[in-house]
Amino acid sequence: MKITTKQFLSVLALTAGVSSASFAQTIFFNNGALVFTASAAIVQVNGGFQNDGAAGTTPVFENNGTMTIANSGTPGSVFLTNGSTLQGDGTIFVEQDWTNDATFTADNSTVDFNGDLQQFITSTTGTVTTFNNLTLSGAGATTADRKKTLQLVDARVGTSGILTINDRELETQTQTMFIDNPAVGAVTNSTAFGAEGFVSSSFGGTLSRATNSTSVYSFPTGSSVGTLRYREVKLTPASAAANIFTGRLGNNTATTDGFDVLQIDTTMCKVTALFYHQITRTAGVDNADIDIFYNLATDGPWDGLAKWNSPTAALWNNMGTVTVTAGAYNDNKKLAWSDFSNSPYILSRAKLADPVFACADVCINSTGNIFTATGGTNYVWSTPAGTTITSGNGTGTITVDWGATGGPIIVIDTNSVGCYSDPVSCTVNVISPPTAAFDTASVGFDYTFTDLSTGGATTWLWTFGDGGSSTMQNPTYQYTSNGPQTVCLVAGNGNGCIDSVCYTINVDVIEFINIPNVFSPNGDGNNDQWYVNSSGLKEFRVEIYNRWGTKVFETEAATIKWDGRTTAGVELSDGTYFYILTAVSITNKDYSTKGFINLIRN
Repeated sequence: MKITTKQFLSVLALTAGVSSASFAQTIFFNNGALVFTASAAIVQVNGGFQNDGAAGTTPVFENNGTMTIANSGTPGSVFLTNGSTLQGDGTIFVEQDWTNDATFTADNSTVDFNGDLQQFITSTTGTVTTFNNLTLSGAGATTADRKKTLQLVDARVGTSGILTINDRELETQTQTMFIDNPAVGAVTNSTAFGAEGFVSSSFGGTLSRATNSTSVYSFPTGSSVGTLRYREVKLTPASAAANIFTGRLGNNTATTDGFDVLQIDTTMCKVTALFYHQITRTAGVDNADIDIFYNLATDGPWDGLAKWNSPTAALWNNMGTVTVTAGAYNDNKKLAWSDFSNSPYILSRAKLADPVFACADVCINSTGNIFTATGGTNYVWSTPAGTTITSGNGTGTITVDWGATGGPIIVIDTNSVGCYSDPVSCTVNVISPPTAAFDTASVGFDYTFTDLSTGGATTWLWTFGDGGSSTMQNPTYQYTSNGPQTVCLVAGNGNGCIDSVCYTINVDVIEFINIPNVFSPNGDGNNDQWYVNSSGLKEFRVEIYNRWGTKVFETEAATIKWDGRTTAGVELSDGTYFYILTAVSITNKDYSTKGFINLIRN
């Protein structure tokens, strides 16, 4: 029903002595009257409320008590129209929508949007409502029913007011919710994990906060579009000067809004494709700490922050070192940030450090070549065509069978969250080995082996078939038994490339000893030495005595030759001398004997 000025004043007289006035299923329509309710008054409107200005009037409705505008249908809304004014220090509970096409003077009032269905704050004339205390409440459980939505117009909380979000969603769409009160506590919300209240904004909308301290200011940003997310931002200004900052959650891949998540600077491996934030400083000059929160379980691990378009245009730029703190929500904090020239910010991960890796040349058609990288944890290797990684792929050390041609080996370090290093590569050259060859000659059991290898051999390994070996280039080897022996030479170069060749020789030597009994050391070149000819002996010792039994000479040389002098080099006279020979062959046959030698000089 409509209440005229005269009728409404009558109602006021009625309510002056009581605490409430009730109207069933109606529109409380003030048609230009001056209305006042005292601080103790309770006004219950079971329907809607419209404050209207009749022609030639100055309508003011001043509420200093508690006014409840409630109905579950289309009514339950507030309409301020035709030059009217709604003012006062009281509380207004609004179940449905708020349409302000006139004047709302907030004074010290509280407006509580307590409906259980989506509610709208709007105007058909573009009028921005400045609230004192704005409270969002209600019991609506669905995503839509939790929303209190700015439609077509911005809204403000005044310089002394508080925005109380509780567990509701303040949806600004493309509009801005301004918080003019610079107090840290001017915005509050429920922070129960998974049931937080938040401010959501479409692209172009935002939450704006005035600041005047170095305290931490919360921007409880979130979104119910698509995946429900609460991702708070906290800003800490560098000084107590006046600043204004804004924050918004873009609850979609930033690419959708023109900020391509694949365009990143070379220090990063990736940025999140789930969401991003827009943060601006619209007034003031102060730096600020930027602290962005995320859910590790659903968003993944991140170790950095990136900013779009600055300093390099059209890509995400690494913001440098951040502090990462774990909690119900992890947060990445960048201290003393100064560049607010562009608004998009995003979680990032740094590119992994390059592995330390170097190549060694390999031998043609070789197996078991080992290559090792350090500095990472999980490696991806690539080798050229004609090679096979036989073990170790994914680890720091691989074993490769190589073919006939060289080429690059490439290694990248990766981790479990999809980050990677730059590829590190080096070129492997294929080295041909020398060609092994040798010849052999023998004197009795003594065999001389001559290296005939070509192609730059620098190392030699000989095996003689009976367990003996040598690393000399041209060794001499004494066998201890007759029979066939397989002799092998492994010839190598400085790169470790080898070739081998084997021959079988037949060791077949007759053991003997021939002891002369006369010699003439007179210098005529004929029979000047007493020479014991032998073959196949391994032990050889002789002692020579004069006729008085004095030892004049002894030796253990493998070849015995006596020139008729003492061990000290003194010439001995003609005569008969006695010798004792100790001799054992390689086959352990004893050829020891005794006898006489005739020394004749003339």
